Amino acid sequence: MHKTRNKRFQTRLFGVLAAALMVLNLGVTPSMANAMDQTISLEALTEERQTLADELLHYKKALALLHPDISPAQDSENPAVRTLAAEMDRIRQRLIKVTEQEVTLLQEQIITARGASTAASASEPAIAEPSRETKPTPPLGRDYSMEQEARDVERLRGLLSEFYTDQQESLKVMPSEDEISRRKAAQEDTRQLALIPFNADKVRLNGSEGSNALSQITRRLSDSNIPESRRDIAPICSIKTRLFGSLIGSETRSMKPVGKHHYVARIRMQPGDTTLRIFNHRWEINLPSDGSSAEYLFTLYAPPAATAELHVFAVDDLLAEDTPHIPAWLPDELGLKPRA
Repeated sequence: MHKTRNKRFQTRLFGVLAAALMVLNLGVTPSMANAMDQTISLEALTEERQTLADELLHYKKALALLHPDISPAQDSENPAVRTLAAEMDRIRQRLIKVTEQEVTLLQEQIITARGASTAASASEPAIAEPSRETKPTPPLGRDYSMEQEARDVERLRGLLSEFYTDQQESLKVMPSEDEISRRKAAQEDTRQLALIPFNADKVRLNGSEGSNALSQITRRLSDSNIPESRRDIAPICSIKTRLFGSLIGSETRSMKPVGKHHYVARIRMQPGDTTLRIFNHRWEINLPSDGSSAEYLFTLYAPPAATAELHVFAVDDLLAEDTPHIPAWLPDELGLKPRA
């Protein structure tokens, strides 16, 4: 195998040297410079592909020792096996890109060599001088390796087919790069949400903070110093959601008054950037695009001559808390009952 590589390298090196001699005698032409660049790029791609193939083989051997059964390695309970599978997937993706580039360059070189051969044949004199006998001059360029390169192209296409098949099997289990990116974005969103302390200006809350917001409303409703408010006012909440710049949802929902300028509603929200308008107030909420629509509890505190306070939190997050505060004053239509 090493002898084959060395022979192939020597053959291509001879082509580079021949091109260099032409440059010294005739000057650099654009086609010569392009051929030299192609040769250098091809050697680099070939070397990288062979290195990646060796790495993939080592990982396969290690995976065979750690995971001898036929079940997908990506589903293994062993974190080391899952790590190996993920790394093999990364190498395979790079192998596909490198091999595709190598095939493209080889095909370009074959086309260039055929064009140069045709041009050289056309420029030869029609009648040779009878007094001289000359041996035919071997064509310059890469004619000498066209057949070999054509075989290389077919061989690389076979490798690509194998890589594609393995990759398709992997994609049945492993998340795509886009899915991984979305998961990271959701994780970062959760981290940022936890970093912001609960306060009146924080609109989107987690489950624990939602429980605190409901407790705060309970304290206000129980405070005799806070005056009551009209119970026949139902604020209209306008909801518009955009995802990747496109409007995907628009609706209006009324909020239920519960006393002392507090209003609540249970509304399904979709992933994306949502604009909420209530009275003359406006709020912006962003839900991770990798999520799905879910039920959210809206609480609005809008006392006269004061800044309105809106809180939004997922019903599932609230119920996931160990001891969530689900007050008895919540309207029955919200479908949330206090614990016994």
